[in-house]
Amino acid sequence: MGWCSRAGLAAVLVIGVACGRRLPAGWAYVTRVTPTAATVAWTGSTETLECRGPDGRMLPAVATEGRRGLRVARLAELLPATAYRCRMGAGDRSLRVRFRTAPADLVPFTFAAVGDTGDGSRTAAALARRILAGRPAFLVHLGDIAYPGGRAREYAAKFFRPYGSLLRRVPFMPTPGNHDLEPRSVYRDLFAPAADGEDAGGPHYAFDWGAAHLVSVSSPEFARDGAPGAGWLAKDLASAAGRPWRIVFLHEPPFDGGAKFTVPGLRGVLEPIVERGRADLVLAGHEHLYERSRPACAYAAEARTLHVVSGGGGANLDPAPVVSHPNFPRIVSVTHYLRIRVTPAELDVRAVDVSGHVVDRARRRRGEDVTCLSSGWPPPRDR
Repeated sequence: MGWCSRAGLAAVLVIGVACGRRLPAGWAYVTRVTPTAATVAWTGSTETLECRGPDGRMLPAVATEGRRGLRVARLAELLPATAYRCRMGAGDRSLRVRFRTAPADLVPFTFAAVGDTGDGSRTAAALARRILAGRPAFLVHLGDIAYPGGRAREYAAKFFRPYGSLLRRVPFMPTPGNHDLEPRSVYRDLFAPAADGEDAGGPHYAFDWGAAHLVSVSSPEFARDGAPGAGWLAKDLASAAGRPWRIVFLHEPPFDGGAKFTVPGLRGVLEPIVERGRADLVLAGHEHLYERSRPACAYAAEARTLHVVSGGGGANLDPAPVVSHPNFPRIVSVTHYLRIRVTPAELDVRAVDVSGHVVDRARRRRGEDVTCLSSGWPPPRDR
């Protein structure tokens, strides 16, 4: 018998949501931020949205109600690299978010990436505060946001409670993990405004920020049977060929030295597209640790694709391998996030632990001659 069958009326009222019904009130985030637009999403009964820029003028905005009562408003005609504030509702129970639009040119910026935060531990909450203290331009989440099944009560306790303050100040760019795509997860309803579309395997989208083109894909889109996301990703990377840096992020890593399984065929389907599309950096989670590869050219001789696994967003860590693999010069079992600095000339990737110490650093310079590895990778661990 499932939770919704067992729960009484009082429990449902406390949680604020029943199976397939409205999401709990009080959640808010900003996503799909460009130099001139942004999407604000929130839960609750209020339809009122007031957004203002630095001049104090109210911006025109119309909220629509989506699945499970999620309210969404697309703001347009914004100014690049400009701070905005929004309020949903009135009085003490109003929700507030603020954000800065993307720059219109290739100015340097820093963003954060974190994965596998879903245990809701004090350590995960402390890491969220550490991320916020770094004032990133936006936050990329690499999946597994709320364990074990991504239900509304789990998102409430294990994500919006520890990450609520961060979401109210920093644009949010998620990608789903295997736990987020469980049958009764609310991920698809909750984060539908972040996606361009959804194939059979899950949602995907892309965006530009400064000198970087970033692409979010769902691991199941690249399973060997059909691989619905393959054509979309190949076209997207080809269209971004003029951008200095191309970054792909998803949950399950095509290359890693760990022990967890991935969807069947992920490496054989995804990695050739990534390398031939000249992606510079692939970010993933799934393994609950930090892992950096040597640049890969397993499918395209001209590729120099750096793979970084960052699944240490909580306290439930996986042990590092006893014997290190030569293709992965740095593997550390530590709670951490990634702080990534992007300029037209350089990518600077730093793994930062809860105390703020840098546990690893990798730098890539545009046009730099980098040695790559075409072989020697651990065999894929397909399910």
